[in-house]
Amino acid sequence: MPKIIFFGTPEFGRVILEALLTAKFDVVGVVTQPDRPIGREQKLLPTPVKALASAQGRSASGGKENKITVFTPADKPELLATSHKLLATKPDLFVIAAYGLIIPAEILQIPKKGAINVHPSLLPKYRGASPIQAAILNGDRETGVTIMLVDEKMDHGPILAQKTLPISSTETTPTATARLAHLGAELLVKTIPRYLAGKTTPKAQDDAQATYTKLITKDDGKVNWTQNNIEIERMIRAYAPWPGVWTTVFEMADQLERVVKNPAHANLKLKILSAAVEDGALSIKTVQVEGRKPISFGEFAGGYLA
Repeated sequence: MPKIIFFGTPEFGRVILEALLTAKFDVVGVVTQPDRPIGREQKLLPTPVKALASAQGRSASGGKENKITVFTPADKPELLATSHKLLATKPDLFVIAAYGLIIPAEILQIPKKGAINVHPSLLPKYRGASPIQAAILNGDRETGVTIMLVDEKMDHGPILAQKTLPISSTETTPTATARLAHLGAELLVKTIPRYLAGKTTPKAQDDAQATYTKLITKDDGKVNWTQNNIEIERMIRAYAPWPGVWTTVFEMADQLERVVKNPAHANLKLKILSAAVEDGALSIKTVQVEGRKPISFGEFAGGYLA
């Protein structure tokens, strides 16, 4: 059984890792990002990938159960510093799924059979950090997953396999991510044995058809009210749950040609959690005022606007 080191961080990566373990691939190590403070209490929690890896054993010779070795480098220098430890495991293959850091060429040269990446788009479309959000923002009706070989350029390597997935008009980033993760996991466990047996023909990407996505920031969630209603509604679905789409109580009142009852509330951030476009108009369903619980838009308007 070939030895695999897995690179991944969020829930998307966890689903992929779980599929490898369920299919009895020999995962000898996991590389993920460090524990991060989460929530209001800023409790230090492991990434979903680390949580799974730490809870699982792997079958070793003689049936003995061993813990999966987990590496948590915070940046490129720390990742490079783990190279001798990764090399010591004598891996045959790296599998990468939403790791979150660029893996240096020195590290990619370690496995005998190279590195495979699970990317949630139909490459060469939507290379980069936010392919799922891009598909929703652009109103695509179809996306998919690509299993590809990794080279030194971003999402550039030859394609081993692809599978499409329809996108509904109500798709959000969390729902699409979950569906694409399971689709990618299914495709990956079928592709790895074929690749290692030399039964696949890697297909070079057409760079002329490549499109690129950006690294999303908090500021991307700020509503620009000059956008049309369809664009805003897509933003709400694409930027859930992070960074979220928001405006201020004052700006919302201004859009409705109303006033804020309490001036102290005017500059509070107002997250728009759900909405729909009905007869061309943006119908906001659920909102959350900064520091409060989510409420219906009717409750918000009745409580904050005059």
